[in-house]
Amino acid sequence: MVSRTAALVVAAGLIAGSVALSTSDGADAAGRPKEPANLGQVKNDVKQYYGDYLDPAGRHHASATSAWAKQTANEVASARRWLERRLAQGVKNPAIVLDIDDTSELTYGFEADRDFGFDQAAFDKAVNAGEFPAIEPTRELTQWASKRGVHVYFLTGRKENLREGTTKSLRKNGFPEPKAVFLKPLDKPLPWLACGLTCNTVQYKAGTRAYLESQGETVLLSVGDQDTDLEGGHAERTVKLPNPMYYLP
Repeated sequence: MVSRTAALVVAAGLIAGSVALSTSDGADAAGRPKEPANLGQVKNDVKQYYGDYLDPAGRHHASATSAWAKQTANEVASARRWLERRLAQGVKNPAIVLDIDDTSELTYGFEADRDFGFDQAAFDKAVNAGEFPAIEPTRELTQWASKRGVHVYFLTGRKENLREGTTKSLRKNGFPEPKAVFLKPLDKPLPWLACGLTCNTVQYKAGTRAYLESQGETVLLSVGDQDTDLEGGHAERTVKLPNPMYYLP
């Protein structure tokens, strides 16, 4: 999986509209030099956004009534309405492509339990244990689409060694059987990607969507939580779900 770059300062701006690293005079309203948002407060803002609560074991969870949940549901509902209209027009080989982490499955509890620091070994263990719950609106979208003949593809930055855990988790979480699950290769390049094992996120994901198009698929929706999930074209419409926890270049 691509290493995660912390973006909690950006998160504060997205949630509270409060981050301004500089102004024309380099000072705040009180005349003091500008500085980044306080990291502790940013983390609290992120927790509030997700409606954070603790279970009896002291583990963090996101609330189904949080601002994050409502915004996610709104984005997915809009995408579904558009997809329904598009399908009514008649589409040959319709397909949707979805990211997994914080698009289809939620990693909030994992991230908050570790104070928003990323531990690759712990992440791999959590994937293989099937710890990440489904994001309900996304699951419902895939179920709805699959029943109407839409091919569902998952395109993730997780590495190939997590394939078994990933597919088991998607199945356990109630996602429909996908047409394919694409993971980043460890040592055998994907033949349709000229960048081989050195692809950045946009090259890998846009290149794979282009490959699907070359196989006759009409990619109607590309759904992700990072801008890099969606950039590069090869989808009729992109759907950006909110995620202020981290940034992937």
